[in-house]
Amino acid sequence: MREFILRARKAKTNSDINMNELPKEGKMDAVCATIANALWISGAVRQDTVIHVVLEGPTNGPKTISFSGNGIRGLYHDERAMASYIAAALQRGAWLKLNEETKVRAGVRIAKKSFEKLVWEKSNEYKQIIVLDQNGTDIRKFDLKKDFVVIFGSAEGLPPKTEKFLKDLKAEKVSLGPKMLFAAHCPIIIHNEADRRG
Repeated sequence: MREFILRARKAKTNSDINMNELPKEGKMDAVCATIANALWISGAVRQDTVIHVVLEGPTNGPKTISFSGNGIRGLYHDERAMASYIAAALQRGAWLKLNEETKVRAGVRIAKKSFEKLVWEKSNEYKQIIVLDQNGTDIRKFDLKKDFVVIFGSAEGLPPKTEKFLKDLKAEKVSLGPKMLFAAHCPIIIHNEADRRG
């Protein structure tokens, strides 16, 4: 299984998302593109992939929305459609208490869960926890396992205090190349490396 955790520190956490102004909704356009690129390939959805987006912006964060490739039915992958699914999830999860979770639709769940709590849970499920870092080991030289979790941030990056937290969990730093990429590009490159290695 391949899992991705995107920490979107400014992404809106209440459901009144303006579909015509997604970049102004805490870079929601980038969040939507990242979800689509993690899950969809030409004519299909990756059955072995889950992406969790941890939204931390105003006014009701944190909210973690999880999209599971093996459960998704009838979802479109353009940014506007993805944003409408996120808005529906935020509406459904508006009154969740801390660490409560609920189903939104097939393959989509929402939880009132922090980034740290989610990462800690995944560190107990997976032996390989990867954090994307410009100064990490080049992915082409990295021993990528069959099952892994990848942690990365949106344009704002991960806050400094997160580094110690991830170090304590023995997360391995990996670089995707010499250039800084958009968050939405990262899942594609990781999938490509994993696909090539079989």
